[in-house]
Amino acid sequence: MLYHSRFSAPFRKPLVTLAAVLVCASVTGCGGKRIIHGQILSRNGDPMDRVIVSLDPGGVELITDEQGAFAIDYLRDDEGERVKLDKKTDYTLEAFRTGYHIERMNFYFKRGELFLDPLTMKEDTIRLRASDDDIDPERFPDRTNSSGSNYEGE
Repeated sequence: MLYHSRFSAPFRKPLVTLAAVLVCASVTGCGGKRIIHGQILSRNGDPMDRVIVSLDPGGVELITDEQGAFAIDYLRDDEGERVKLDKKTDYTLEAFRTGYHIERMNFYFKRGELFLDPLTMKEDTIRLRASDDDIDPERFPDRTNSSGSNYEGE
């Protein structure tokens, strides 16, 4: 049995090549990835997990992994649906974790993959000062208004 093709031999090779290129382009996403990579570190240089990272504009909030890493590859539209990162846009990244100051980083996203410099979190500081109040228990004999235990821990 003879096999007959609609295309003659000179056209087969370019068509196969074109088909391979189209399949490859569809698998890789045609325009490449749009993604922002980053890492959150402590003041000592250790990776920080469970840091809340948000991107503005974009409505995206996520949490860093055990290596302090994050990757943002989408934004949220007004309805909350995922959309691609906007190219050629200024963004502000904000990192928050209880017990630390909020850290911000402004950057310009052009296209493709962007690897940000690590962002370092600094601990909140608490200032202690001596009180000018007289807290002598002898000055407060009526302890019926106490909201808990008394001075001796009863």
